[in-house]
Amino acid sequence: MRRRFAGRVEGREGPGLWQGFFELGKLFRRPTLVPAGYEPPEKDTAAQALAATRREGSRWGLFAIPVAGILALSTGAVLLPLPGNLWPYLNNSAKALGADLLAASLLFLVPAIGAVLLGSLGGSVYSQLAGARIFQLLVACAVPYAVAVFGPALALGKLDLRAVAAADSLPMLGVKALCGMLFLLCLPVILRLKPLSASSGEALEGVTNDLGGPPLALFYLAQWMERLALSVFFAVVFVPFAYNNVIFFIAGTLVGLAITGIVDALFSHIRLRDAFNFYLRYTNPAALAWLVLLALAVKV
Repeated sequence: MRRRFAGRVEGREGPGLWQGFFELGKLFRRPTLVPAGYEPPEKDTAAQALAATRREGSRWGLFAIPVAGILALSTGAVLLPLPGNLWPYLNNSAKALGADLLAASLLFLVPAIGAVLLGSLGGSVYSQLAGARIFQLLVACAVPYAVAVFGPALALGKLDLRAVAAADSLPMLGVKALCGMLFLLCLPVILRLKPLSASSGEALEGVTNDLGGPPLALFYLAQWMERLALSVFFAVVFVPFAYNNVIFFIAGTLVGLAITGIVDALFSHIRLRDAFNFYLRYTNPAALAWLVLLALAVKV
């Protein structure tokens, strides 16, 4: 649906609704491409053996990184207090310490960190450049992301994710609204959307420049799951009544998906310097000021 929307914006029909599954099937049937890297002379047998070992390690890494992202997203979704999910309602002393909120917020970052690692595994300078770009932007939006996720918990005085999701008083709704907007500002970086993606500018296909076959299919699958998981996380934490009301939950999830889809389709490519300056000069100071204001409000 996102690709069809982008196609309509560009004045074309766009792919069919099942095209993504057909593409995954084709990629799973193709051979796995492993970046060759430096090839030592044939006479140097020790270097040849070391290069073969590195290629085998790279092969396993190409599979392990996207699989780790898929597992992390699935585990993070299980921790969320979704309608019908029984896990958050089980008694666990670790929840009061914020283990579920911290774990979910970190697990949803695993695919982005995996994209950085895939860039370092690539044999071309383009994939390495894309990985470095992603890492710099992730560092730039680390503080706003942390403030957005833990801001409602700080205002509530509890780190329990279920309690944070269930807090629907009028002051908490204001806190969630501001933290939700801050969270949405971080989504283009975390999801590597087109305006901030290296594949839209100077780095060809980004971190997937050297990928092919099943690893590329797994990477695309993790990328699709990531968009849905972070939209669900947005709905549960920042949308009121979404934790126990299916209608509000679906509406909040669709809002997250719609915003990321609109940004991905309508915004043009942004240079790394401009994006970096925006997050460092504006978003980070605003997030820190909001954090100080929340801390003072809790003290009062």
